[in-house]
Amino acid sequence: MFLRHVVACVLGIVLLYPLLWMLSSSVKPDRLIFSDTGLWPSEFDFSHYVDGWVALDFPFGLYMMNSLIIVVLSIVGNVLSCGMAAFAFSRLRFPGRRALFAVMLGTLMLPAHVLLVPQYVIFSNLGWLNTYLPLVVPAFLASNAFFIFLMVQFMRALPKELDDAARIDGCGSYRTFLYVVSPLCVPAFATTAIFTFIWTWNDFFSPLLYLT
Repeated sequence: MFLRHVVACVLGIVLLYPLLWMLSSSVKPDRLIFSDTGLWPSEFDFSHYVDGWVALDFPFGLYMMNSLIIVVLSIVGNVLSCGMAAFAFSRLRFPGRRALFAVMLGTLMLPAHVLLVPQYVIFSNLGWLNTYLPLVVPAFLASNAFFIFLMVQFMRALPKELDDAARIDGCGSYRTFLYVVSPLCVPAFATTAIFTFIWTWNDFFSPLLYLT
């Protein structure tokens, strides 16, 4: 057992070495990056970070702010719109509910590349190119079937008696969703927010397509 842990630690150090070398090289002067082979720099130079921050046409903080605005709005939109859509599918009874839910699940099987041209044409005709709108508005229209399905499965596990008690107390569908179901769905909302943050922050193609 001890030998196994030693081997695991050695392998971990080997795997971490490229990352440590990169961090060390980032604070070395250019002339020492390859000549100074030690991980601990003999001379520190933090100008690379300063130069990198202002190397583009605008300060890097502007790009960070753009990403942050898109991410925050996408999180709010997905949580609100997908949450309400999931509440309708899981707690309400209306004609065509099963068929619409099946169609919604069917959209999960559509490759994203199939929708690129139609979406681009729509956003272009609306005059939304080079704005936040193509990246943000779909999140407020419950366009992500994965999050809807996730929340539907979570809400179906909640007792229906809670809805009946809220209805007896005079709550309609909106107040039941807001005051009864939503507080119990915080884990599902948190999961949606985390995945939305990761996917939106790492998304390179959509901003490249719609923004200049």
